[in-house]
Amino acid sequence: MASVARIPVRFSYEDRTQDWHFVVEQHGWGVVGGGQSTLAEARLAAAEAVAVALEARPPLDDDQDEVEYLNVAVG
Repeated sequence: MASVARIPVRFSYEDRTQDWHFVVEQHGWGVVGGGQSTLAEARLAAAEAVAVALEARPPLDDDQDEVEYLNVAVG
């Protein structure tokens, strides 16, 4: 059975620099980015940043536990 989660991303346009910025404040991640010229580019950059934040790290060296990976699609 699949589970679906929604991650809020705040987008803002900076008039001074004329570009888009994003902030993901989910679970204290504090993922921040910006400098994209369009909202579509900012959405893609935010999805890429979230994917990096979720990227798997190698499990601890413990042969007693079974390790499985969840496939997650972002975007």
